[in-house]
Amino acid sequence: MTWGRDFMPWLVSLAGMTTLLWLFYWMIAPGKPVVREFIYKQTSQANLAIRVFLPSDWAPHNQRPAILFFFGGGWIGGGIDHFKWQADVLAREGMVAALVDYRVDSRHHTTPDAAVADGFDAFNWLLENANRFGIDPKKIISSGSSAGGHIAACLALCTLPPGIKTPGERPALLVLFNPVLDLTNATPDLEFSPRELELIAMMSTETVAAISPNQHVDNHTPPSLLIFGDLDPLTQQGEQFSRMAEAAGVETRTEIFPKQKHGFFNREPWRSHTMRSVKQYLQERGYLNK
Repeated sequence: MTWGRDFMPWLVSLAGMTTLLWLFYWMIAPGKPVVREFIYKQTSQANLAIRVFLPSDWAPHNQRPAILFFFGGGWIGGGIDHFKWQADVLAREGMVAALVDYRVDSRHHTTPDAAVADGFDAFNWLLENANRFGIDPKKIISSGSSAGGHIAACLALCTLPPGIKTPGERPALLVLFNPVLDLTNATPDLEFSPRELELIAMMSTETVAAISPNQHVDNHTPPSLLIFGDLDPLTQQGEQFSRMAEAAGVETRTEIFPKQKHGFFNREPWRSHTMRSVKQYLQERGYLNK
C-alpha cells in the first residue's frame, strides 16, 4: 500500500510531463493534417465512413505510406474516433492515415465476420483510391486494437469473406495493439466477455476458423509489431503468433509493457510511449523519416 501511495504522485507527474512534451511537439511539428471523410460502403444497416488524414504538404502525385486504423470494442461497440490522436501524429510525420467505421453488434446487430468483411472493403477502397490520395499501394499498414486488431490482422492473413473481391495487395506491415488473434480458443480466461463469446458462437465453426489469424500464419505473413500489457491474457495469443511467424521466417516484434492491462495504451503516459515504439518501428522499416 505504501508503494502505491509513493508511486502515484510520480505517475501523475510523468503523465503531466508527457502531456507538456506533446504540446511542445504540436507547436513545432509540421502543419495540421487535412481531414476528409467519405462513405466507403453502403449496407442495409448503415453507410460506413472512412476518415482520411492527409499531410499538410500532401499532393496526389506522392507515393506515401499509409496506415489504416480499426477501433476496438469487442465487435460490440467503439467508434471511428478511437485512433484520431495517432492518425494526427502520423499524418504530421508525412504518412496518410485513415480511420475506419465498421459494423458492430450494439448498433448494427452483426457478428465478427461482418466486421471483417467491412475491413476488407475499406482496404479495397483505399487501394482503389491510392492515386487520388498519393498513396503507395505496396506500403499500406493495417492497424487496430483488440477487435480492431483482429480485423487488421485478418486483412493480411485470413480467407476472404464471401462476396469480397480479392485485393490487389495485402497489408505490407501489421501494427497491432492488444489484438484478438484467434477465435477458435476464445474463453472467459482470456477475458472474452459473455456477449463476445455469444457473437462468436453465432458463426459457423468454419467461419470462426477462417477469420482467426493465428490459424493462417505462414511465410506470407507481413512483418508485424505487437503491443501488449503483461497483465492482458491476450498476450498468450500474441506470443503464439510471434512463434509461428518467426518459425516461418517472418520478422516480428512484440513489446510488452509491465503491470498493464488490456487497453492500457489509450491513456497517458502509455499512449505516448506506445506511439514512440510505433514511430521507431516505422522508421526502421523505411515508412517514416528518422
